Amino acid sequence: MTYQLSPSNALEVAERRWQEIMEGRPDLEPAIALQRRLVTRSLALEVVIDCRLPATVDFDCIEVTTKLQRKTPVFAGKAIAVDAGPVIPFVLGFCEDLASGETGGAAERLGRTLDRAEIDVGSLLSASLGRHQEAIRSKAHHVGVAPDLLWLVAELASGPVAHRLQHQLLTELPGQEGELRSVVRGWTEGFCAACGSWPAFGESIPDRPSRSLRCSYCGSAWTPTPQRCIYCEETGESLVIAAVDPEQPSQRVELCRTCGGYLKCIDVEHPTPFQLLPLEDLSTCGLDLGAAEQGYVRPPMHTFVATDDSLPCPPPIA
Repeated sequence: MTYQLSPSNALEVAERRWQEIMEGRPDLEPAIALQRRLVTRSLALEVVIDCRLPATVDFDCIEVTTKLQRKTPVFAGKAIAVDAGPVIPFVLGFCEDLASGETGGAAERLGRTLDRAEIDVGSLLSASLGRHQEAIRSKAHHVGVAPDLLWLVAELASGPVAHRLQHQLLTELPGQEGELRSVVRGWTEGFCAACGSWPAFGESIPDRPSRSLRCSYCGSAWTPTPQRCIYCEETGESLVIAAVDPEQPSQRVELCRTCGGYLKCIDVEHPTPFQLLPLEDLSTCGLDLGAAEQGYVRPPMHTFVATDDSLPCPPPIA
């Protein structure tokens, strides 16, 4: 499932939420200032995507059902073609936004590299949608830019596209009643059924017996198996739920002593709209710090075997 506001309403709600966050955490003001720029640009990108989704992929009901039954994300191993033309200005804009923060020089260098077309943006976004992290990092090394920064910019630009695709495939399900709908509703893995990313956090909503996980990339929501580690599937006493900050009882962290992973959990009145997921992730950064201080980390992203012969984000032809 997915939750979303119109771009204009989202920005209004975001401004109120940023103010609330700053009142409790004034030290986050620089991070909020950068996030405001990124989210505002992302909302503008959504308007463009609403007019025409710049991505094409050949999915059918049987294929999606089969992949999910095999515990394989829908996007994994699928070539998703992206028309980079409408998105390139936003890719360069995200670099400009990041250049205003701590990554200044590296972001400016990445922007120049992308502007010179040393990286094919369409291929970059396609690789991001497929979660081909190693391919993107390899390309970054090849052209001499920061790998983590290239991955981030690709995520920022492709995330709204991924959100639309997962909504079409897993929520709208036009004419796809029956087995596929049942498989989607029955997805209980720790990673996203659409893209395979880990969740940013779990949400608990009043009058709902189970929490929902929210994908950190495409915003998909799903219900995991209760009392089980989303990373290693531990169900015993090794799974601990701890409140890090007594002044924030609505925020807590789930720790797994078996694999050393952690998951942030928050109480919310309503599901967080896709556009506001970064805000809630930032508002709970104290949970990340608390978990890290205890030696817990988020595991690396799952790697799923590709089923096509395409090479994402290829080097330029000599």
